[in-house]
Amino acid sequence: MQNEYLLLGYITDAFSLDGTFKVLSKTDFASKRYQEGKEIFLYQANTKQRMTCIVESYRSNGQFDFVKVQGINSKEEALEFKGYEIHALKDYDSMDKDTYYFVDLVGCKVLDEKGQELGVVKEVEEFPAQLTLRVKRAGKEDFFVPFVKAFIRRVDINKKEIEINVIGGML
Repeated sequence: MQNEYLLLGYITDAFSLDGTFKVLSKTDFASKRYQEGKEIFLYQANTKQRMTCIVESYRSNGQFDFVKVQGINSKEEALEFKGYEIHALKDYDSMDKDTYYFVDLVGCKVLDEKGQELGVVKEVEEFPAQLTLRVKRAGKEDFFVPFVKAFIRRVDINKKEIEINVIGGML
């Protein structure tokens, strides 16, 4: 099976003289992803090159993560990676039942109870009450589906399908 990667963030700058990266965070689980000793990947999108690194330390101020990896020990070395993405391997084994990576939900067909296609998941949005799927429809406005059991009947990531309960006013 080919490795699948998650985007953790973008290296925007060097943070200190010791080679720490300043990272624009794109993960909700930074403290888990950047644990000391964990393997992460520096990815250069233009060349498709991926470099494996081991996390040495991590801290955050909310919007930015500050990540130090083994082998990069100066501001100058860190600046060579400005613009790179930081990735982690997807780990399906450690996930709870009925939990999904957002990136796996995007692109799924959304079906009603009768199996009729209603649209495709455009993005997963995080609202205070719950996660919500934004569904794109051909020639019509997007609609929203709360990602809770009352609305979600079935999720099949392998088939890229999500079956929902449609209620009045949803569409």
